[in-house]
Amino acid sequence: MKVYMPILMFLFSSCSFFGGSKTIPKGNYQVICGYTEKSYLEHKRDDINSIDCRIACEYPSYHRSFLSLKDDHHYILAIDDVLLHGQYTFDDDKIILEDENNESFPLEIMQTEVGFVQLKGDFSNFNSIRLPNSGKLYINLALDETAEREKPSKFDITINEWRHIPTQLENEQQVKQRALNFLDYSIAYFQHISNSGIYNDFKIDAIESPIIYGSNGIALKEWADVPLFWKELYFNDNNARVAYDYLSQGFKKGERVKYGIKGSLLVSFYLKDLRNTLGTL
Repeated sequence: MKVYMPILMFLFSSCSFFGGSKTIPKGNYQVICGYTEKSYLEHKRDDINSIDCRIACEYPSYHRSFLSLKDDHHYILAIDDVLLHGQYTFDDDKIILEDENNESFPLEIMQTEVGFVQLKGDFSNFNSIRLPNSGKLYINLALDETAEREKPSKFDITINEWRHIPTQLENEQQVKQRALNFLDYSIAYFQHISNSGIYNDFKIDAIESPIIYGSNGIALKEWADVPLFWKELYFNDNNARVAYDYLSQGFKKGERVKYGIKGSLLVSFYLKDLRNTLGTL
């Protein structure tokens, strides 16, 4: 199945709630919904089916968040501005994520179903401006079997470095590199959507940036219309403005190429053209 297949097709059965040893098959798991502990308990009290592990929600953060379980027990966890990678193991009802600093982060496996899993974890110790800093989070994930035809894919560590929000002022070169990294992620994201076979309902809201994405191409937003999410990838507004002006130069100096395609594939082509132009500035 593809991640974006309508969730109603799977509501004829329920996810499994059980104790004991649990594992998750390797693969790329896309976040499809999330709950704070308070909202989870409220939903559970009102309707047990509303916390089913296959429930999907519409929110930009979910479309850009994932858990990738790769070969040799290597993982990448990207939950908005939290990015972890390292080795993983299973321990009874938990998956233990060990990062590059040998620090462990346990996630409890709450529910499982073929192609779906619900995990619970305490993200309060992470330096995040987006995730709740108190209580545990419950996260629904769906297996994404879309073929990774291009490299890097949106599940690779190299193009997800933008998630590490800077803690101090960055110089012009660092700011530009951050802008390029997010652009590389955007290219991989749209290529992934194109490879999934879904063209009319691709989730452009997951890429909150100064760029307007349309079926016929891309354009640059006015500074006043740039999403707060993208500005917060930078240390302050001044750094964000440097990145914006850098993108603006790319639009002005880039050569307009005509392609005989539309949709997400065309978007990825234009983003590549923009990336190539920026690389020369």
